[in-house]
Amino acid sequence: MPIDPTLFLAFLAAAWVLILTPGPDMLFVIGQSLAGGARRGWAAMAGIVTGAMVHVALAASGVAALIATSPLLFEALRVVGAGYLIWLGIGALRAAWRGGGAVRPAGPVRHAFREGFLTNLTNPKVILFFLAFLPQFVDPARGPAWLQMALLGPLVPLMSLPAYGLLIAGAGRAADRLARHARCLEGLAGAVFLGLGLRLLLPSRG
Repeated sequence: MPIDPTLFLAFLAAAWVLILTPGPDMLFVIGQSLAGGARRGWAAMAGIVTGAMVHVALAASGVAALIATSPLLFEALRVVGAGYLIWLGIGALRAAWRGGGAVRPAGPVRHAFREGFLTNLTNPKVILFFLAFLPQFVDPARGPAWLQMALLGPLVPLMSLPAYGLLIAGAGRAADRLARHARCLEGLAGAVFLGLGLRLLLPSRG
């Protein structure tokens, strides 16, 4: 067995704590669900999971370590990710101001996947998370570290599916009940995106 059973159980416990702690991904999914219902929420979640899988692959291959140790690359990635979120937020707020509806046909569902993927992929904090979290549960005596990280890493986004599913269902029902207030939902989603972008743009403390 390439993974130590004791470390594996510790990993599962730690992963659940991290999943249930509110963060940018959770807020993003809730915002998308409020703006366009459960379908859009699930599309955003699928994009985030896809982005997380890319981060797992980068961490296992060592590319994430290279990015984390390069101040220029890390800073560029942080600014690009923050700028993208702010751009999404401003666009949603402008749509709300003009009176555009929050719920649209198939387009926004595809866009929700793309936005979830890009916001997760360009978040340097996610890179650091997988780079710092996964190695703690690797036992070098049991085989290559990259293999153990590649096996453990996908479990984090996959384990988040049921927890986020409950949030999506609740937010989706709320969006259906509040469909008459589409402008408010669009504005709320825009505020969430804008807040996430500004939070990412601000330097981390501690």
